[in-house]
Amino acid sequence: MRVDSSYIRSLDYDSVTRRLVVIFQDGAKIVYHQIHPRTYQAILEADSHGEKFHELMANKRYTVIKEAA
Repeated sequence: MRVDSSYIRSLDYDSVTRRLVVIFQDGAKIVYHQIHPRTYQAILEADSHGEKFHELMANKRYTVIKEAA
């Protein structure tokens, strides 16, 4: 899902695997693991997606799929 953010280009959440795929404006693509659906929803509903993302995703396990350009 595309979001209106200067930091995040898009978010894609899979509720079965509880993985959140984030594509950042700089082209980086990162998969975050074991993310609760409410966390994803809170990021989507926030006035600032980037600020809420930083607040909620600190110390979450992730895998870098693509480095920043």
